[in-house]
Amino acid sequence: MARTPEPRPALTKAPDGGLHPAAPKAVPAKHLHPAPQAPSVPPAAVDDAPPPRFKPGDLRARKAASKAKAAKADKKDDLVDLGVQVPKKLRKAVRKKATKEGWTAQDAVIYVLRAWTDK
Repeated sequence: MARTPEPRPALTKAPDGGLHPAAPKAVPAKHLHPAPQAPSVPPAAVDDAPPPRFKPGDLRARKAASKAKAAKADKKDDLVDLGVQVPKKLRKAVRKKATKEGWTAQDAVIYVLRAWTDK
């Protein structure tokens, strides 16, 4: 079964405003899978990398990594003010029970909310 070519306009408008016969235009071949694009910035050379701060096995490296991990966790758990009003009796009961358990009232409320949301 022969395919008919796609129709093309017979005339085109030139920049000077006149109409001219349209010449066939070369269409690039269509591929099923496009060629992968090369990265615009070449990867940094190994020599450009700064020297490591710590030698392998240095305990300071482990301590620095744990501090970085803790700082990242702190960002994730930033505290926000909910602005919720609670009855005075409930607030006093929370403070009393939290101090008995060795917690702050804020820690107790956060614990209850996390348990309630199952996180």
